[in-house]
Amino acid sequence: MTPVNPPLSDRIRSAGQVAWDAMQAHPFVAAIEADSLSDEEFRAYLIYECDFVETAMLIFGHMLVKAPGLEERRWLAGVLQALAVEQIGYFEATFDQLGITAGERAKAMPPSVLTFRNGMLKIAAEGNYLDGVAIMLAAEWMYATWCSRAAKCKISNLVLRRWVDLHAEPEFLAQADWLRRQIDAADPALEPQLAASFRHALKLEIDFHTAPLERTA
Repeated sequence: MTPVNPPLSDRIRSAGQVAWDAMQAHPFVAAIEADSLSDEEFRAYLIYECDFVETAMLIFGHMLVKAPGLEERRWLAGVLQALAVEQIGYFEATFDQLGITAGERAKAMPPSVLTFRNGMLKIAAEGNYLDGVAIMLAAEWMYATWCSRAAKCKISNLVLRRWVDLHAEPEFLAQADWLRRQIDAADPALEPQLAASFRHALKLEIDFHTAPLERTA
């Protein structure tokens, strides 16, 4: 019997396994699972992550323009709506709850945060539709995996607990699954290219998640 190849999404993840494993075991993730992430580190992370949500809107916008058909465009339009209304609304409410001021948010971003933002946007702008899918799959699959794991842990900070839970809920998991299906349906000849985009996004994520820990070190 001829062996069945794993789905393309699994193959591109395997090609970036070193970066994938490094992100899954990142000190930021480990601190959340150990209930030891400080309030200051979490506040810094929220500021950086909110900045990237605005960039994610641009990334998904590039994907929308390059999408191959109406089905993909309708899904991506829904993603943009969720980012613009639900995600930005979440951050605004959370900043108010935690007393994170406009002055704190206006401080210069660390170089690794800017590199992450600009690097992800560059791939979406200059690559094709599936390159955009690959980098957002790297981000969302990575979050879905560790947050599903962390959701089973004790997290004393209730705001952080809610953040983790949001990324382990069916709605978020469904979006990661949709991105996976887009990759799985792609031409296998694109595997090296998509694997490179996926791996590069993970490497950018590693440095991005180190920034909150360095800011408060």
